Amino acid sequence: MEAIQIDLFRPEDAPGVARLFREVYGEGYPIRAYYDPARLIAENAAGRILSNVARTPDGQVVAHNALVLLDAGARLYENAAGAVLPAFRGQGIFFQVMEHSIREVARAFAVEEILGEPVCNHLQIQKMCLKLDYRETGLEVELMPAAAYSAKRSARGRVSVLLGYFRHRPMPQRVHLPPVYGEALGYLYSGLGLERAFAEAAEEALPVAGESLGGLELFDFAQVARIAVERIGADFEAFLARQEGRAAEKATEVFQLWLPLASPSVAAAAQILRRRGYFIGGLLPGGAGGDRLLMQKVRGETDWEGIALYSERARQIAEIVRSDQQRAR
Repeated sequence: MEAIQIDLFRPEDAPGVARLFREVYGEGYPIRAYYDPARLIAENAAGRILSNVARTPDGQVVAHNALVLLDAGARLYENAAGAVLPAFRGQGIFFQVMEHSIREVARAFAVEEILGEPVCNHLQIQKMCLKLDYRETGLEVELMPAAAYSAKRSARGRVSVLLGYFRHRPMPQRVHLPPVYGEALGYLYSGLGLERAFAEAAEEALPVAGESLGGLELFDFAQVARIAVERIGADFEAFLARQEGRAAEKATEVFQLWLPLASPSVAAAAQILRRRGYFIGGLLPGGAGGDRLLMQKVRGETDWEGIALYSERARQIAEIVRSDQQRAR
């Protein structure tokens, strides 16, 4: 095996990263920064992407992994954008790159929290994540488009991913549990070692006044809409209809909505979502706004037989999600 250097990104690596992504993903990876050398250099310089690479002695980029900024105030990043050239697989290189991100880069850049979404069309990344103390807290159904895997021909259709985290800032929080998801959330919180004060959220308690606040993020190529709710107001159902309407204009296939579990109104909001075909996705601890409940809706049929899951906890989470999806349909 050639001597491989695991290192932080340098500007001269950018064309090599673009070549790597084209060889591994074709043009199918939904985040375009990795195909654009100038943009990738700028994103790394700004700290919005913290790229790591594996290089051969002659400077060829053979693997990449990144921490991607989600919330500057909370120092919250996502572990993402993993790729390794086919000729260099089976040598443990990608695990070294990912470990460098999770352990060394996080420490150097004072990263407080790291989320992760290992894919479920194979088991290798899930195994690597668990070796790095990854905690599984949900399943995002059909998140990635099939086109992202056409170059490798590693997926029959859209690809689901696990939801969870590697690193978490240990801040005590008060959490409201929707009664309909009390048992499911009890399981998802189990074993995480988080300091939480749990309260049952009232089932029909939308606020009597006040507007809902939140943002919509559209991933056109992936046909995914993410709606992050900051405040649940009296107009929540109208707010939701507006966001869904905007997303539908982009032929959205997957709708994700993140509800704040700090809000006593989370149960009423969850019931509205359930009536509109949403089902549970999981739990995301931390972040500036506190823990969040993922609710999701997909237009197509889910290929559950094609979802590969390594751990018993992941399989149990999948059963929770699948059962609620069947109820939603």
